[in-house]
Amino acid sequence: MTATQITELRTEDRERWTELWRLYLEFYETTAPTEIYDHTWSRLLDPSAPIYGFGARVDGRLVGITHYLFHDHAWSPKQVCYLQDLYVDSGIRGGGVGKALIEAVGNVARDRDCLRLYWTTKEDNARARRLYDYIAKFNGFIRYDYALG
Repeated sequence: MTATQITELRTEDRERWTELWRLYLEFYETTAPTEIYDHTWSRLLDPSAPIYGFGARVDGRLVGITHYLFHDHAWSPKQVCYLQDLYVDSGIRGGGVGKALIEAVGNVARDRDCLRLYWTTKEDNARARRLYDYIAKFNGFIRYDYALG
């Protein structure tokens, strides 16, 4: 496989990004209306918006995406970085693309002097968890979602 190139998302990535993010949402058994895709995409391209994204390219083709953001932390004056979404095309998984995307976000978080970089995944996402267990530490926490409406 050709080396993976990680870049910020580009205007011309819109169609392929939409395809990859839709597959990501399907994996998590959810959908989003068109206006959410439009809203999220515009925020990813707006340097003043609080959400950021990287794209992974192999032979120039977008094969993976990640979205991340920074937020304050009550236990530290430093911010933390939350890797919100990570998706790699199923036909190319296992070749280091996911690791490269996480490391790119990690580099940004390190450059911003964040306290930590963290993310969540489904308990039964065994393939991804093999990567996560290799490059990060599972801290034992389980996430709960309280319904707001």
